[in-house]
Amino acid sequence: MSGTRLPRILFFAVVLAAIAQCVHDFPLLPDRLASHFNASGMPNGWMTKTQFLVIYGIVLVPALAIEFWVSHRIANKPDASLNLPNKEYWLAPERRAETFGYFETFFAWYGCIFLFVVVFAMGLAMRANFDAPPRLPTGPIFSDIAGFVLFNVAAVIAMFRRFSMSR
Repeated sequence: MSGTRLPRILFFAVVLAAIAQCVHDFPLLPDRLASHFNASGMPNGWMTKTQFLVIYGIVLVPALAIEFWVSHRIANKPDASLNLPNKEYWLAPERRAETFGYFETFFAWYGCIFLFVVVFAMGLAMRANFDAPPRLPTGPIFSDIAGFVLFNVAAVIAMFRRFSMSR
């Protein structure tokens, strides 16, 4: 559990920041707001404030699942249904707790990063609607997406390095 403490604290800090952002920004938003933008930052999809808030809540659900459910789901699957290199080695009784502890920490960080990406993107979308006409700043959103792609590449490499060979 100690490997998940920091990412879980950060996760809840990002949730609180998202709530504060919504409490502050929601009353200031127009009744109809741009909710989807093309690659140049121009709006090409619209919805009501209420629809936007509901969608915001819905897109947070995967982050919650990653943070709190995925690692437990993996730990409770039968060994035969796990796709893990050197499975017999990593799931041996003397390494099993360490292996699933790694997954728990990995998914705690993954959920935290995923949540940050979503909250940052949704925040940019809300802020874009404070301008007339609305325009999403492309630099920050592309940086957000590129950072998440790089994080995924690093995460996959780390996972393969961790489990590709016996120690």
